[in-house]
Amino acid sequence: MGDIYSTRAIEEVDRIRFKDITSNKCIEVSPHTIDHLSDAQRKVFKEEELIYMLKRENPRKIFLQKNGRYASYYRKSDGYRKLILEIEDSKIIIVSFMDPPEIPKIRFKNGKN
Repeated sequence: MGDIYSTRAIEEVDRIRFKDITSNKCIEVSPHTIDHLSDAQRKVFKEEELIYMLKRENPRKIFLQKNGRYASYYRKSDGYRKLILEIEDSKIIIVSFMDPPEIPKIRFKNGKN
C-alpha cells in the first residue's frame, strides 16, 4: 500500500498560507466525520460547528500530512479540536475530527516545528 495513506505530518503550514488555500471554497462535511459519534452525541453535535470553526476561528497549528490532507488544531475549553481536511480545487471536505488534549510536538527533519 505504501505511504499514501500515512497521516504522518510532513510540514507545518503557516496560518496565512492556510487561509489562502482554504478561502473561497465550498465546505462539505463527509458522512464519515460523524460516523464514530453515538446517536445521543449526534443530537448535540452539529456539522455547522465544524464549518463555523473552519470559516471563523484561527487554528493554533496546521500540518500537511503525507497523505495530502491537512490537520488543523483549534483551541477549545477542554483541549483542542483537530479537523482533518481534504482540500480540492473548489471545495474543502471535513473528513474527520477528534478532541485531543494537546497539540503534538512534532520535529521535522529540516529543524522546523
